[in-house]
Formats: sequence, C-alpha cells, structure tokens
Amino acid sequence: MRVLIAEDEFIERKAMRKFIEENFSGIHVVGEAVNGRKAIEQAESLRPDVIFMDIKMPGIDGLEAIKQIHAQNPLIKFIMVSAYDSFDYAKQAMSYGIKDYILKPGKKEEIVKALLRVKKDMEDEQQRQKEKRRSVEWMKERFINRVMEHPLTRDTLKMQEKLFPYMKSGFFLVLMSGDNDDLKLVRQAIEENMNHTFILLEKESHLIVCMIASQVVDKKDILDIAKKVHFASGKSIFIGAGFPYTNLEKLKNSYHEAYTACFQLKSDNKRKYGFLKKASQQVEDMIADICECIEKGNGNEASLLYKQHIDLFQAVEREKLYIKLKELLDVHHIDMLESSISSLRSDNDWMNFINMCGMKINEFYQSKQLISQIKMYLLDNYNRDINLEDAAATVNLSPNYFSSLFKQEFGVNFTDYITKIRMDKAKELMKENSYALKEISFLVGYKNPNYFSRVFKKHHNQSPKQFQKEILKK
Repeated sequence: MRVLIAEDEFIERKAMRKFIEENFSGIHVVGEAVNGRKAIEQAESLRPDVIFMDIKMPGIDGLEAIKQIHAQNPLIKFIMVSAYDSFDYAKQAMSYGIKDYILKPGKKEEIVKALLRVKKDMEDEQQRQKEKRRSVEWMKERFINRVMEHPLTRDTLKMQEKLFPYMKSGFFLVLMSGDNDDLKLVRQAIEENMNHTFILLEKESHLIVCMIASQVVDKKDILDIAKKVHFASGKSIFIGAGFPYTNLEKLKNSYHEAYTACFQLKSDNKRKYGFLKKASQQVEDMIADICECIEKGNGNEASLLYKQHIDLFQAVEREKLYIKLKELLDVHHIDMLESSISSLRSDNDWMNFINMCGMKINEFYQSKQLISQIKMYLLDNYNRDINLEDAAATVNLSPNYFSSLFKQEFGVNFTDYITKIRMDKAKELMKENSYALKEISFLVGYKNPNYFSRVFKKHHNQSPKQFQKEILKK
C-alpha cells in the first residue's frame, strides 16, 4: 500500500513517516507534502493509495485538496488529521472518500487502527472488483458462445446492450497451431495488437477471438490485425478471418467463416492468414497450380492435383483449364494434342490429357537440352571432318530424327549450319591477320584451299583475298 503524508508541521510529518516505516512492512511512504497544493501535485505524480491529509494547512487547505484530488482520482482513500475535533469538517469530507479521522497529536494505536481499517477496505474493494471482472468475463464468454451457437434471443440482445452498448460491427478470428507454447504467444500478441475490444476463448487446439468495434470495420482493417498478430506470435500460426458484420444476428457467420478459413489455410499451407476463399477463387488457384506443374514437366503431379480437387471442376472450370493449358503449350510453340475439349468426356480423359500436356512440355525441355548439346559439339568440332551421322550419335538420336529436329530448331539443314560456323570463324581469323589464307582453310576444316575459297565466295559474294584486302585498307 502506498501512502502520502500531507502535513505542514515538520516534526509531525517526520514522526508519522518514521512510525509507519518501522511498523508496517507492506506499507510504503511514497512522499511528503508541506501544503495542499503540493499534496495535489504529488497525488497526481505518485499515485498513492492513501493520503494522510492535515485539514489546516497554508494556502489550499486539506479539505479543498481532498476535493480536487478526489475529482482526479476517486480511488484514493483519505485519513483526515486535525488538531480540532470538528464534526463539520468530517461531515463535508465524507463524500470525498474519507475513511478515518485522527486528532493531533495522533496516538500510535489510532494510526495503526486507521491504516488497518483502510487496508482492509482496500482489500475488500479489490476482491469485489476481481469478482466483478470475473463475472463480466464470464458474461462475455456466455454472450459469445450464444452468438456462435444459438439463434439470437432477447436475452442475448440485452447482454450486448449491457456489455457493448457502443457496438457498431464485429468479426471473428480463429487461430490454430500444433504447439501450445505458440498459443501463449498468440494471447500476448492479441493483447498488444488489438485496437478494438475483444473476447478470447480457448478451445482444445485453437483460440477464438471475437472483436467488438465501435465503428464499422472493413476487410482491410481485419487483414491488418491478422497480419500484426501473425508476425508477433510466430510463423507456425494459422489465422482464419471472418468477414465483418453490423448485424448481431449475422455475426455467427463470421465465426463459421473464420473457422473454415483456418482449416483451409492449414490444408493449402501457402498462406498463414486470410479470409475463406470462395469456390471460384479456389478453382483459379487450383488451375494455376496445375499449370505450374505442367510448366515444370510434372504431368503426373498435375494430374493428381486435378483428381484430388475434382469436385471443384464443372464444365466452365474445365474450359478455363483447357484454355490455360493451350496457352501454355503455345508459348513453347508446341502443337496442341489431338484431343479437343469435346472429346474429354470423363474424368479419366481429363487426367490423361493433363498428364500428356506435362509429357509434351518435358519432351520440349529435353529437346532444348539436346539442342544445347548439339551446339556445343559443333562449336568444339567444326574444324574436323564431321557429318550428320556423327553429330546424331553424340546425342543418341537416329540420323533421320536428328535431321528433322535440327531443321525445326535452327531453320537450316545440318550442312548449311556447320558451313556457316566455319565461314564466320574464317572471317574472324582473317581480321586477326595472323594466318595465311591456306592456314585458315585448314583451321576451319577445309583440306582443299581452293574449295574453301569457292565456299567462302558463295557465302560472302567475294573471295577470301578480296575480303582480306578490304580489311587491310581499313
């Protein structure tokens, strides 16, 4: 218990302080005031529980000081101290929280009795307040349980008017985690990040939070709250958010939305907080996931995703999926499979179609890898006497398929492509001016310099000598 002594007589003040500090271990003198003005100032700054107030002090007297302090903090208790046995003073002071009256010089036993009476009154008051808070919390829990689980009744409306008369809107959050320690952090995070009145209920493996707002909140406000709680409480927490409602009868919808959203978040394991996704949004996300698997060449995985969420796909959704897959294949210049959307009649047809799309993409990536190997082989071996059969053998393809794949990728046949490489390399060597034309012929894979000259002239409309002269002029 914190005590302030307001007494203008130095000896009386110090004697009372010494007596209290020596005889009461649980009572602390937090300050001394020499007049009424100082008492008012220290009451505000020190927040004592009890003030010994001398009535007759210079300037602002004790009674006026009690009046002003009581207006600022009605919980502070007063023990009046006076050299005069004045019933009128006591009568006036009763309305300001006077708990006892001591005549100066105060006898020790009177001070002890006064303090013990005040202490008991405070303890009784604390107990009453504790029971009152417990009663209110119980009533709040009862109110929310009724809102969540039962049709709206007149009693529930009365409870709302008593507990939350200012209510303009409300919403629910449901929080889940497999770790009880996380839920402890959640409680703390909620208390630190809530800017609305809230009621917190703890179930077996999750927490339910009902927010009561004095204004109409929107979805963005709710997401901001969920985001703050998520980051403050740990990454393993899932927070399902219910939509806000201004009608108390519809508030239970917010609970069911939040509860379902939380399970949805845990199942998808992609987001940690948010609202319940509607079926249309779920389908959009699922189509995107299937296309992502196809993009990676994982046809089996894409087909399995479709099978697991097959109930989401009606005729319209299947058409959207077909269009997305066609667009994906077109990006890679892959011809659409022979299957038209009208031929995909059963779920197995769709699963096979999705799987085939993945296989086509996979083949595309494999062909890209082969083309890259072929390019490296030709750049490393253009100066050797190589042919199409040799190149096809390096990537384990038949000459016919290799020729078709090569023409499709490079736009020219194998012979024309390697000739271009040789001619481009010859020009580079001529620009260096470090080799004779005969040496350059051998360096780029031609054993006959005359044949090299004819090929060069055919490609560049001038002979090697003419090209070399032009370089030297520059």
